[in-house]
Amino acid sequence: MATYRAMEHASSKDPHDWGRAMAVALKRLLEAAQTDRDYLEHQHLIGQDIVMRIEAEEGGACVHLSWRPQNQEDAPPDDDERAPILDDGASEVVEGSGRGG
Repeated sequence: MATYRAMEHASSKDPHDWGRAMAVALKRLLEAAQTDRDYLEHQHLIGQDIVMRIEAEEGGACVHLSWRPQNQEDAPPDDDERAPILDDGASEVVEGSGRGG
C-alpha cells in the first residue's frame, strides 16, 4: 500500500501558523492520494492515522504529513490491519507554496 506525503511552510514559529500550514498540507495529502484512488474525499481520512512532523526553519516552521491508508474500502480497518507506518520510498512529498500560515 502506498504512503502519501505532503508538506507546507508556516510563516512563523507560532503554533497557530502551524495549524494553518497543517490544514493546507492535509489538503495536499488528500490530493496526492486522489491521483491513485480518485474516489477519496475528506471523510475518508476520519479514523485514519496521519503522522505529523514539525521542523524549525529560519523565520518559521515546516509541517510534514504522511499517511498510509489503513484500508482499501470505506469500511473501518480490522484491528490487525493497524501496522506502523514504514517509509517504503514509494511516494514523493508534495511541497506547499509557503502560504500555509
